[in-house]
Amino acid sequence: MTKTKPEASRLGRLGEQRKKLTMVGLAGLGLIGLGIYLFLSPSMPDLSVPGDPDVAVLKSSWKTGEVITVIRHLERCDRADAPCLNDDPGGITARSVPMGYALGKQYEQLGLDNADIFHSPLARTTQTANIVFGSASVSQEWLYECRKEGTLLRDALAHKRPDRNLILVTHSSCKDDFEDALGYSSETPNYAASWFLVKPAQEPDAKVLGFVDAEDWDQVF
Repeated sequence: MTKTKPEASRLGRLGEQRKKLTMVGLAGLGLIGLGIYLFLSPSMPDLSVPGDPDVAVLKSSWKTGEVITVIRHLERCDRADAPCLNDDPGGITARSVPMGYALGKQYEQLGLDNADIFHSPLARTTQTANIVFGSASVSQEWLYECRKEGTLLRDALAHKRPDRNLILVTHSSCKDDFEDALGYSSETPNYAASWFLVKPAQEPDAKVLGFVDAEDWDQVF
């Protein structure tokens, strides 16, 4: 039986409504799945918790050059109500510089003779690396590209040399993908926080140790 034009039009509208409802339903399922993932994924361990046994593992592994460290840059100026360092809105705040110098002293005490240090080429990470590590840090484009491609863990493992610690100054967005790849999910980290992994040369995978906020170094180390 041939459908009349009004009937065909009504059926067409019903079809479009079904498509929209299906898309909404799929989007809802996606959000539910994301929520379940975030709920089930553990947070990165806080190494400043008293008695954490992985602090001893970190210290011994650092001496043998088996650690990968990821550091978030100092306070971002374009998101703060404070003067910018060198009047550069793409860089860090002037008030965050003392924290950077203090963090640099902490890493010096931990030991930098057997460390390779790299940073993202953006202004805020370059300024952070210069303050914390001086001229020892080298700009690397892949530490910027990880913001878009989610490749930080893969690239970090590729650049880790045997018997040398690897220190990376990068962005919170890279850190998020880094945690996802390791099966963790945490809130946006504090500025200048450090994450630590152990990667022995003879082992195929890295082991997560945890993170240390810049203000907690004294009680951890």
